[in-house]
Amino acid sequence: MAETPLNLDSQEFDHDAPELGVFLDPSNNPSGLPKEAIVIKITGEINLYSAQIMKEKFFHLLDRGFLYLLVNMENVKYIDSSGLGVFMATHSRLVKSGKGGIAVFAPSSQVNKILELTKLKSLIRVGSTSSEAWKLLSP
Repeated sequence: MAETPLNLDSQEFDHDAPELGVFLDPSNNPSGLPKEAIVIKITGEINLYSAQIMKEKFFHLLDRGFLYLLVNMENVKYIDSSGLGVFMATHSRLVKSGKGGIAVFAPSSQVNKILELTKLKSLIRVGSTSSEAWKLLSP
């Protein structure tokens, strides 16, 4: 049972379903990651039906005191406007608080193309690794 510095238990947090998985991803923690930062792994498809689960998980992390979300998207096959909206809502909430940020890393080529076409890359930092994503976010 792995716990994060802010006492978030993976058994409490993880969501594993065929269409969408949302997991704590401590194996991708870059060095120097503060306790207010967390790495999350998303798998499957982010669409109208699964985006709400992802939003609940992201907002739960913010409510628990996490300020920096690093999102591993290497196993995301598809993201639609609902999923993009979750990233925008999370970004907006962090901006309103005046601290923190959200970054994604290792997006598939299809997801990366969607991020580019929608210009979401201008709001959300995108790195190829968790270390690179953290460097883009770190204060």
